[in-house]
Amino acid sequence: MSSHDLAALLEPRAIAVIGASAELTKLNGRPLKHLLDKGYPGRLYPVNPKYTTVAGLRCWPSVADLPERVDLAIVVLPARDVVEAVRELGRAGVPFAVVFSSGFGETGDEGRQRERDLLAAAAAGGVRICGPNCLGFVNAFERVTATFSQYAEGPTPAGPVGFVTQSGAFGTAIAALARQRGIGLGYFVNTGNEADVSFPEVMRHVIEDPRIRVGAGYVEGLRDGAGLVALAGRAMALGK
Repeated sequence: MSSHDLAALLEPRAIAVIGASAELTKLNGRPLKHLLDKGYPGRLYPVNPKYTTVAGLRCWPSVADLPERVDLAIVVLPARDVVEAVRELGRAGVPFAVVFSSGFGETGDEGRQRERDLLAAAAAGGVRICGPNCLGFVNAFERVTATFSQYAEGPTPAGPVGFVTQSGAFGTAIAALARQRGIGLGYFVNTGNEADVSFPEVMRHVIEDPRIRVGAGYVEGLRDGAGLVALAGRAMALGK
């Protein structure tokens, strides 16, 4: 898979926040707050039938009602509602979703079945999934803060390091240390359970960016050894 396949995920021109809350300090309100605070230049669509406006933006009752096809959906719903939401994204032609919710493969048999159902729904609708059980990501170059992480609450200056982490907690700690030491992270991506989009795939996209000089990763386990070897070869070819 070429790095360009993740462009709509990491560099979206239009974003829907599914389940957005008008209470911007809540977990499901934070991504919208971060996107607005950081000056995301694309189009933003809160989606929640409970509201008509959120943070001064028109709030839409469903994805089907949106005036355009978005590149990315940030899904901030309870785990039980995620699979149906992804089916709706598929029907609307949305190519990527980042799913924060826990309660999937990390939680036992029921969660593993839910993750299989999520993957099946995503595959049927042509939706690629970052997560679930992830913090999302920051692309500091394009001011995309598709995350609820506390890392986004401070300054997120773009720099020549791209950091991809499978652990949200450890990743946030590393990102905070990098900031303290004046190291700008051009990308901070947490891949979570990797039901679909994987560490080697994301890092491949990151190192292909000419603004990135160093790719850094925190890995707990890999299912795609060949992908990692190919990634390392590409990094060497690029001198990164």
